[in-house]
Amino acid sequence: MSKFIGITADVWMGATRVINLQYADFVPRPLVDAVQRTGAIPISLPHLPVAEIDSLLDRLDGLILTGGPDVDPAFMGEDPLPALGITNRDRDQFEIALARQAVARHLPVLGICRGIHVLNVALGGTLYQDLPSQYPVKHLLKHRQAAPGDQPTHFVTVAPSSLQDVVGAHPFVNSRHHQAIKLPGKGLTVTARSNDGVVEAIENSDASVQGVQWHPENLWTTMPEELALFQAFTDRLSPEY
Repeated sequence: MSKFIGITADVWMGATRVINLQYADFVPRPLVDAVQRTGAIPISLPHLPVAEIDSLLDRLDGLILTGGPDVDPAFMGEDPLPALGITNRDRDQFEIALARQAVARHLPVLGICRGIHVLNVALGGTLYQDLPSQYPVKHLLKHRQAAPGDQPTHFVTVAPSSLQDVVGAHPFVNSRHHQAIKLPGKGLTVTARSNDGVVEAIENSDASVQGVQWHPENLWTTMPEELALFQAFTDRLSPEY
């Protein structure tokens, strides 16, 4: 039987060249292709009223929270710093509630880049709003790479975990993020860090909830361990979860 994985859509806030198209919702094609390669069916999820979440989750076997803009610090009880990037409060509100309800149902969830931030905030954790100015290490790695997104730029160290079983102890990953996890949310353990200590992955005790800071959807066609990350997620979509 086919498994259905909901993938949260990012939003292009301005106009496009397509006639009359503004505020376009989109899911990255490489991510759609990765999910299909694992044998699951991807379903794009534009942000909806929170009241629709229960009926939405009734139709899904798993959830992927995708990349995008910064998370509004108001959801952590904080005021915005001057260096905070673009935010989309409507998307944040939907995805935070979506993540909480998915976790409450024990529905497998995978967070990617912004998605790891949303997942962490949904479970009561905090973020560095502006990693360069807030992080307590003077010499940060370049976490917003200038290289093309399908090229890895730095290594991460993965602790013994479900993630290490899939990607290994020292995967080479890409990096394009402005925020990062500060304090992990309830039930989440840090499973990977970059060499400057920045959190690169989290998961819960049975890996039904997992998040990575990098973008495996841009690496999987040339790096088998990144496809294995998606395959392991799809394989968790079983009745015992």
